[in-house]
Formats: sequence, C-alpha cells, structure tokens
Amino acid sequence: MKIEEMGYIQLLDLYKGLLTPTKAEVAEMYFSCDLSLTEIAEIKNCTRQSVLDTIKSVKQELDSFEKKVGFLAYKNKVKQTVSTLTDDHKEIIKGIL
Repeated sequence: MKIEEMGYIQLLDLYKGLLTPTKAEVAEMYFSCDLSLTEIAEIKNCTRQSVLDTIKSVKQELDSFEKKVGFLAYKNKVKQTVSTLTDDHKEIIKGIL
C-alpha cells in the first residue's frame, strides 16, 4: 500500500459519514480492505473505470473536507504535542481526562 493511501485511510475514518453510502462503501473496500479496482468492480457489478472514477472523486472530496475542516491536521498536531510531554505532564493529563 502506498504511503499516500495511508493518509486517505485516516481521512476516510474521519469524514466517511459525509460521503454518499456508495462512495463510502467503495472507498472502504479500496483503502481499508486493499481490494483492487477489478475486485471492487466485480463485487459491485460495474466497470473498473467507474470504480476508478469513484475513487478519484472520493479522494477529491476527502481532500476538500480536510482543507475546509482540518481535523486530521489538528489531530496530528495534538498527537505531536502530547508526544513531547514529559511523564509528569502525561500523568497530569490522565487526571484531567
């Protein structure tokens, strides 16, 4: 799996509910289940080209959602900040959460 695809798995987890059910299903098969375009086309009883078009559309939508909302970038920034905390700080945060 390409490194780029890992980002789309995260975006799909965050924004899947904003996609149509069909797009969400195809994206889940492609990104999470690692099925090929041909395998998805056989399952969905459609052409490989239509699956490819759907994946391209999903990528554009996920990119657009992230550009507008920025939740993945925010989540990654929080993770990075938390990773720099000392053990004492982590104990304090555990007490808060």
